[in-house]
Amino acid sequence: MYNFDFPLSPKARTYLKLEKVFKNVEQTKDLNSIQHVMFLLRSIVDFIDLVDGSSAIKIDLIKDLEKCDSKLKGWLSDPECDKDFVEKLREGISEAKNILDGFTRQRTVLKDDPIIEMIKPRFLTPSGVNCFDTPLFDFWFELPEEEKKKSVDKWLHELECIRIPVYTILYLWRLCTSISDRVAKSGFMQENADTCDLINIQYENGIRAYPVVSGFQSRVNIRFLPFDKGAPVGDIPFKIAYVKSSLQ
Repeated sequence: MYNFDFPLSPKARTYLKLEKVFKNVEQTKDLNSIQHVMFLLRSIVDFIDLVDGSSAIKIDLIKDLEKCDSKLKGWLSDPECDKDFVEKLREGISEAKNILDGFTRQRTVLKDDPIIEMIKPRFLTPSGVNCFDTPLFDFWFELPEEEKKKSVDKWLHELECIRIPVYTILYLWRLCTSISDRVAKSGFMQENADTCDLINIQYENGIRAYPVVSGFQSRVNIRFLPFDKGAPVGDIPFKIAYVKSSLQ
């Protein structure tokens, strides 16, 4: 199944972008591979720009974690509630809040790091990372892997303080969302919905079309466009979930 998320609130857009950054980092394991290291650095630079561009990110995360915890706590009064499972979810929220407290403001930890400081502007220049423009990076890359790992661990500590809360919030949002079947007539669907933060679209791999979404928090337009230019688009069955931060 193709799985497609589309944010309908600025907060959800930031969370989804951060989620993508963290998943990219998880794919960069080989510090002796220049491709892996460059991908890692690109992800760290993206993280800096995302967090620095959203000064309230820590406040938003705390509010959403507390909102999730409040909702889960209310579920415990339901006699049919799986209390052990809900308490485990609440423990995850508590852990995420504790980790978030360790966020030390990346502008002092990451932005002042000499390697990150040198590399960051070079991504805007064609072939900007090279032996004569970035000699510090070239020297660092040739160091033993264990020594490079010390630098990387320091960088990733800052990401981890945000990664765990973001993953926790998105997991709970998605966990508490129901999925409904829909059909896009001639590739198009429009409908009103309750206010939500993002939508998730799922459809079969064999469908050679991709969704283009527009709308606001309570009204959504979905149009499937053909991957092969000019190809006809018939009725497309798909699944949709309206994801809400309120955890209803």
